[in-house]
Parts: sequence; structure tokens; C-alpha cells
Amino acid sequence: MKISYVFVWVFLVVLWGTLSGCENAQSSEPLERIRTSFFDPQHYVVAHEGLPIGTYSRIASQTEDDEYEFRTTLSMPSANGLILATDSVYQFQTRSPYQLSAATRTTYTVSNDQPYLVERIYPFNENDLEVRANEESDKEYGLREFFALELALMARLDSEEDELVSVPTPFHETAKSTQWTITDRSDQSIKVFSSVGDLATYSFEEGLPCLDELVDDTGLSMKRISVDDFVALSFRPPHVIEDIRIPVDQPIESPRTLSSLKVQFEFDDDVLGPWSALLDERNVLKTTAESNVSSFTLFKWGGEVSDPHATQKLRSIVAEITEGIDDSDLVVNALVAFVSRTITYTDWNTLQSVEETVAQKIGDCTEFAQLFTALATTAELHARTVVGLAYHESSQSFGIHAWNEVMFEDGSTREVDPTWNQIQADATHIEFPPAYQHEIVSTLKKLRIKVLSVGYDTDHST
Repeated sequence: MKISYVFVWVFLVVLWGTLSGCENAQSSEPLERIRTSFFDPQHYVVAHEGLPIGTYSRIASQTEDDEYEFRTTLSMPSANGLILATDSVYQFQTRSPYQLSAATRTTYTVSNDQPYLVERIYPFNENDLEVRANEESDKEYGLREFFALELALMARLDSEEDELVSVPTPFHETAKSTQWTITDRSDQSIKVFSSVGDLATYSFEEGLPCLDELVDDTGLSMKRISVDDFVALSFRPPHVIEDIRIPVDQPIESPRTLSSLKVQFEFDDDVLGPWSALLDERNVLKTTAESNVSSFTLFKWGGEVSDPHATQKLRSIVAEITEGIDDSDLVVNALVAFVSRTITYTDWNTLQSVEETVAQKIGDCTEFAQLFTALATTAELHARTVVGLAYHESSQSFGIHAWNEVMFEDGSTREVDPTWNQIQADATHIEFPPAYQHEIVSTLKKLRIKVLSVGYDTDHST
């Protein structure tokens, strides 16, 4: 799987934000002043185009093996409503030149705490440690390179706007670095701009630079906050509010009866991002409307309803819907029909709770899907809300859509779509890959879909 842009961004953040202590150290050597003050944790709010969507934190410690360990955690919502977290761990020797010894990166869902992607980002494999130790670029990489930007800032407290420093990146088979330039300076802060389009603002406290804010060219940013504010933070995965339509090379006839679909994804910049997990070497994706046995364990089954009165209301609704029905398949069908006929569709970007949907009886596809998940869970079924792309016949294009998946006792699953009253979702439903929400939205704006083949089965008509 190719490393997505957000992972590169995470590494750059580490370079920019590793300095946590802003206390005055007694040592006059800049690296020693940094080294004796980096054990206090640093916390940041992460935003995308101004909307807070997650957190970033960095904690340093000394391990039992006598190494300096920097652990960073980036937590943000995925496109499917889960919270994804990426833990990056960097270990350095505790003696000069404090050489990098190992680095790993693990991504997992917070609700499941089960990794789905574990990467060794240095050394590249078990045998590389000895081989790459003989290479000059890696042999010289240590804390001095890790803190290259901070050290450069400390050495240029009085300089005017000029070229600052090239920050090396050790996790590439070929040499790579990012150039930074001073763009603005005041008595208390300094702004620097990178060769890849990132803007960072540092404040100086007792002569030590502390990262206050970082903004990259994708609209992703982070801003430093206090420990108390960090503990008090609470994020609810937002709607994917962008009204994005993915063009296709030809219309799909009778899409609601489609049983199989083969498409090719084409990106303006040829960057697949998180989609590389789903596409083959020709960027082709195949989908079907058939039930299958699920082996995917990242997502969280079920939904939560916080209001006891609403919970009782859901139980009453389920009891009435399922009266006299014992078969799980038929219960699912009945729940789909209930949601479809009870909720009036409205095209909006308001995130509404299940309680509000039950009371107001309006919502968009997200509310349809979340209500179904809540009802199915109340009926003691395993159900989840799915977010991805689906073909909209009115616009003859793919758009962001929400539907449901149910898992039965034998392990088989079935996708349903209450918004379109489908007891078997058609094959145009394409679930988003596990990735951060802003990554998905960014790739959709550059995506075109080519229809290669379609198949129909009248048994799947609604």
C-alpha cells in the first residue's frame, strides 16, 4: 500500500513539533538546551479548512533500553465515522550524536484498538540496520538533524528574512529534504515557509522556539493548546458536507437494479492516496450486490443512543415492526421499509442525532442510515453505517452517500440502503477505504470514473 500524503504530513509535523519544553535550560549548547527540555507533552488541535477535526500530541520519554523515544499521535475522523489514530514512534540513542535507531508507524481505529496498518519506516527491513549504517545520509541522522529547524531558528534570532535550513528526511531510499525560509518576524514570534508549501509559526520562550501553529497547502492545520484544553476536547465526526459529483464517461442505465459493476478510477494528478488499498494495478475496482462473508474487522458494529427515552421509543418501534417475524432476513427487510416510508428525505448538511430523526422524521442519507443502524441494533442485529460513493441517476454521476451493512449469525453480510428503499444495495455502492476524512474528500475532487462493464439481475430490483 502506498504511503498516503497524510503520513508524509505526520512526519513533517514531527520535525516541526518535536520541541515540547519551553523552559530555560542552563546549558549554552543549543542541542543540549533542547535535549534537557523536551519531556513535557505538547498538544494541538487539528483542523481542515478551519473546521476542528482532531488532535495531535507528542510525548518524549527515556526507555528501559536507554533510548530517547518520541511518540506522536494524530487522531482524526475517518470517512466512515470512525476515529482513526496514527502512532509514530522514533527512537534515538542517548549518547552523542544521538543517532536514530528505529522508527515505526501504526494506524488503528480508536473504537477497536486494532491496528490495520503497521509500517517499519526505519530501518526498511530487519537486515537494513547494518547495511544502512554504512551509508553517510543515515549514519549522520540523529537528534541534531531531527531538531534541524529549531536549531536553525535558535542560531538566527536576529536575522532578516532569508533562506533558513534544509531539513533532512531519513525515511527514503534516496536523499530528500525540505527547505525552509524565514518569511516574517516579530519580537515574540517568527514565521517560516517550506519548499512544499507549509507555513509554521514559532514563538520564543526563554530563547527556545515552540511550534504554535502549522498550516499546509491542503487546508490541514494544527494549533497548540494547553493540557487542560486538550483533556476537555470532544470531537464528533462531522458530515462530509462537500457536494461533490464524480463524473463518469457514460451514464449507467437502471442503476438501482445493477448486480455487478467494473470501473476504472482516473485521478488528475495520478495520486491514488488511500484508494490504492482497493484498486488493482490498473486502478480497476469490481463490486457486486451479492451477500458475502465479512473478514473486515476495522469498523464498529452498532450505534449509540444517549437518551433513555429515545431508547425506549426505539424498542417500541422495533417491537411493532418485528411483531410475528422471527427470521433475521425478514426483520432487516421490515426495518428498511419502515425507515424508507417514515423519514422524509431532505438535502441538507446538518448533522442530526437519532433522537432528533425519530422526532422530526426528516433527514438525508446519513440520518436514514444511522436510524437503521440504531433500530437494527435494538433488534439485536449486527449493523453499521457505511459511507462511500453511489451512483445518482438524477445527476448521472457518483456522489457521497450513506447506507448500511448487516452481519448475520453465520457471518454472512448484506448491504441495504434505506434511503433508496433497497433491501439489497445495488452494485454502484462503493465504500470508502479506511482513511482520514479530509484525505478522501481531497482525492474525490480529482477523480473521474470510467465504466468498464455492468451486470443486471432483476432479483435485486426494488
